Amino acid sequence: MKMRLLTCLAILFFQFSFAQLGDIIKRKAGEGVKQGTQTGTERTIDKGIDKIFSKKNKKKMDGNNNPSSENSTTQQPNNDPVTTKAQTPSIKAYTRYDFIPGEKILGYDEFSQDAVGDFPAKWTTNASGEIMTLDQYPGKWLNVSKQGFFIPQFIKSLPDNFTAEFDVLFLPMAERQGANTASLGFQVINNPGTKANFEYGPDRAYFELDPYLGNVAIASYTKTGEKILSNEFSFNGLNRNKQFTYHVAVWRQKTRLRVYFNETKVVDAPSLLAPEVKYNSFRFSTTLNNDGSTWLISNFKYATGLPDTRNKLITEGKFSTTGILFDVNAATIRASSYGTLKDIATVLKENADVKVKIVGHTDSDGDNATNLDLSKRRAEAVKEMLSKEFSIDEGRMETEGKGETQPAGPNTTAEGKEQNRRVEFIRL
Repeated sequence: MKMRLLTCLAILFFQFSFAQLGDIIKRKAGEGVKQGTQTGTERTIDKGIDKIFSKKNKKKMDGNNNPSSENSTTQQPNNDPVTTKAQTPSIKAYTRYDFIPGEKILGYDEFSQDAVGDFPAKWTTNASGEIMTLDQYPGKWLNVSKQGFFIPQFIKSLPDNFTAEFDVLFLPMAERQGANTASLGFQVINNPGTKANFEYGPDRAYFELDPYLGNVAIASYTKTGEKILSNEFSFNGLNRNKQFTYHVAVWRQKTRLRVYFNETKVVDAPSLLAPEVKYNSFRFSTTLNNDGSTWLISNFKYATGLPDTRNKLITEGKFSTTGILFDVNAATIRASSYGTLKDIATVLKENADVKVKIVGHTDSDGDNATNLDLSKRRAEAVKEMLSKEFSIDEGRMETEGKGETQPAGPNTTAEGKEQNRRVEFIRL
């Protein structure tokens, strides 16, 4: 009798467990990112499901949505965003990519200092959000799906020339709950006060990604609230039913604003920014979202000053750039470095008698000897690229690696480390 009772209890337990397991699998299949509360039992089962679910998704994603492709990024020691060599577009694919990042990095945040589940310490919001990690995408991501504004507080001013870069990830719901898919906006504004500006108001210019309509919209307003420019551009990559991720690059030159998704320039508006407005703040914005889709951002970088390559290399004899990017812990140049390499090659072609030494630098993460070797190989890779892709005579170029020995910024901050991962050109 006792044995029969134990057997019945065991059967009931397993029936309950498998029923609960089935419910969680269904929920996993319908969720891009898990939200809400769970019991301890659910969390334990979820850990096992995560492994299966992530492998399944990895097999499904290809092309632009491959989690290891160039637009899926995270910061690693002595390097730039993670990439898989086989998925990296060739440098030739970027022949129209003219983006050149700002010379001086003023802000960088990959959320390394923030705990998963917290809102990032360097940001503020009038909504809610949290730091998350995902199996298929390395690094930490800020969930900005709730309607409201998300503002990096370390940005205090916006000069006439600046660049901003970030990675954006969109996760649709497998089973849609409502009609409205949130759009994600990136705004430059004039904030007259000392507190964060959570009003729409005048004195702003923005671009907006809309997966529901499949387009990118831009608009600008003057101090009086007058709309001075508004336009929409169709972009096939934005689809409310598909997962997508892009490396977004924004470039301001006075009234002009350019926006790039990976290698594609999607916005080039010469008069988007009002000349009389003193823009001084960035903010992300999301609209009403009731369909359960998810927006995440990561690797936000803000830099200022258009690099004066010609003057600094020819007149001052030295030019340093963080715009030449490499695969993690490798000397493979990322294709998105094209704009910077082309700019340098143009100066060398226009000054045919000039010879240069190419010097690689790293931050202090990792082993000293490894960093030194890596910096040497990266300098050689830049020389080879300038020769093969831009026809610069190899005899005009020497190489050297300095590793972590000559930092340009403190290795104790994210901004300093990013500034230290650089390539330097010295006139001989």
